[in-house]
Amino acid sequence: MTGINMKSPLAKKIVFDFFDGKYTSIQRKMIEEWLTDQENRELYYKCLDEWESQHPQYIIDTESGFEKINNNITNNTIESNYSTVGIKKLNFIRVMTWLVAASVVVACGWFGWLYFSKPSIISYEILVENTRNKTGEIYEKKNLTSKPMLVNLPDKSSVILQPQSKISYSPRQYNKTKREVLLSGEAFFEVQKNSDIPFFVYANNLITKVLGTSFSVNAKPSAPETEVIVKTGRVAVFMQDDNHKDEKINGKSLAGVVLEANEKIKVNRKDHSLEKPEILNPEKLTMPIQRLEFNFDETPAVDVLEMLKVAYTIQIIYDKNKLATCKLTAHLSDEPLIEKIKLICIALDADYEEVDTKIIIKSNGCN
Repeated sequence: MTGINMKSPLAKKIVFDFFDGKYTSIQRKMIEEWLTDQENRELYYKCLDEWESQHPQYIIDTESGFEKINNNITNNTIESNYSTVGIKKLNFIRVMTWLVAASVVVACGWFGWLYFSKPSIISYEILVENTRNKTGEIYEKKNLTSKPMLVNLPDKSSVILQPQSKISYSPRQYNKTKREVLLSGEAFFEVQKNSDIPFFVYANNLITKVLGTSFSVNAKPSAPETEVIVKTGRVAVFMQDDNHKDEKINGKSLAGVVLEANEKIKVNRKDHSLEKPEILNPEKLTMPIQRLEFNFDETPAVDVLEMLKVAYTIQIIYDKNKLATCKLTAHLSDEPLIEKIKLICIALDADYEEVDTKIIIKSNGCN
């Protein structure tokens, strides 16, 4: 080696001082001569790596640091091949520094986009407030009991509201151009058929649209998912952030994800996505009315009325003796309760009256 013995601690200090910019003209000349040898250049880079590991804070200013080293060498007639190698190393580190910085920016941008692009959660309270501001009024029914509660809507559609659930609508606007209800919790709906005035249930970020059928919606605030189960007919579901929401709401037909009878769908509240519809398992249905078919063939009228009492958790008052010989043949699948009562009374030549939460049936009996 010319001028420098790298086995000497003093020699390493000279090189390290050179990296620090602390050197005399003699020391600079010694390093220039020493770098003319290929093996020495390899040792030089080993020293450079060691020096960098001991000065991590210097890496932060990569560009100015390596520019300084390159200027020290190239301005003093170091071989061009050494300069090329140094510049390559500088460019490599510079590129890596920019890549790391760029990856951080991209990652932050990606996660930021994911966060801000998520649709905001539309709670029941927000839906109620929006409806009140739009219509100037709101009617709300809460079930604070431990049993299901029957709620008859203005169009005589039936709602079986489950415990700790609530439902709201605007009496002024309901059944004009649309029939819209807001739900928090779980409920079973039997909707009067009317294709001209569609029926909507708004629950969290999910919109359910029907023209007349029976289905249930489970939108409990504590549940991780919102669920729709169709008993009869067809139901369309779509999200509040759907780009074509207005078209699907105002259109006369069902659009969106259309469910058939005995199908269910879930909405994951975490990412606000509709899952793939699936065939439901009747054994897992929790409400008695979801499992009843209401198809009767020469069935005693008393048995039919008792079944309705259980399914709708309502008092139906009648004279058992007068109806003892009466039998009923009827298909009452998805009609609301009042429609079922009307059809039964027609078949039995009877009358009915709604008194508070009771239904009173008056009949002279059957021959």
